[in-house]
Amino acid sequence: MDGTGMNDAVLQLDPLRRLVLAYAKKPDRERYALVFALDARFADVIRSTSETLIGQMRLTWWRDILTKAVTERPTGEPLVALINQAEQKGADLSLLLHLLEGWEYLLEDFPWDDRQFDQYAEKRGGGLFSFASGGSSPLSMKQRKAAQAWALWDFARYCSDEKMREQAFNKCIQLYSSDDPVSFDRSGRPLSIFCKLTQSDVKKGSLTADLYRPAVASKIIWHGVTGC
Repeated sequence: MDGTGMNDAVLQLDPLRRLVLAYAKKPDRERYALVFALDARFADVIRSTSETLIGQMRLTWWRDILTKAVTERPTGEPLVALINQAEQKGADLSLLLHLLEGWEYLLEDFPWDDRQFDQYAEKRGGGLFSFASGGSSPLSMKQRKAAQAWALWDFARYCSDEKMREQAFNKCIQLYSSDDPVSFDRSGRPLSIFCKLTQSDVKKGSLTADLYRPAVASKIIWHGVTGC
């Protein structure tokens, strides 16, 4: 991933993810930037789509990108170029397909049943965490649960439907309440930051109203530096 492409990916991120990205190890930073930027792009598709069919078409375009050979992919889209470079370095694009499949659930009508919540969390959370961690070895059971809990927490933070928001957060709480704290090695520090933010809200039983506060930034910086 060249410097320009890396910068383009980072610029697509919200301030929170830019801060989290700063604590990725240098060899891992390009991979994190790509999956964070792609996750943000899928979120933009969902937010900007008023017609389900249009949203499906836009996500199908990305599915084609992830399944076509490099020579068949279009040029001119910076994220496509980054995907090409990641694949050339041995990245497993099937994990990005899982991420995409998680977002595709957001095109389905509300309310959801337990299966839809579970599949969304498994696909989006598992896809993002697995790709970000390099995909060289499967996530542990605790890490998989943490990934799913994070996806539900993030869903709850941005969902406009009050009942769906409550259901998602309750399922997030259930995933954490029966498990010990999850841990990652140093290369997974950005993921453990996500987990810390999620666990903080789980412990207090409510969603932090504003993540863009000095107190939250201090918590991220402390964990990013110390792992504590």
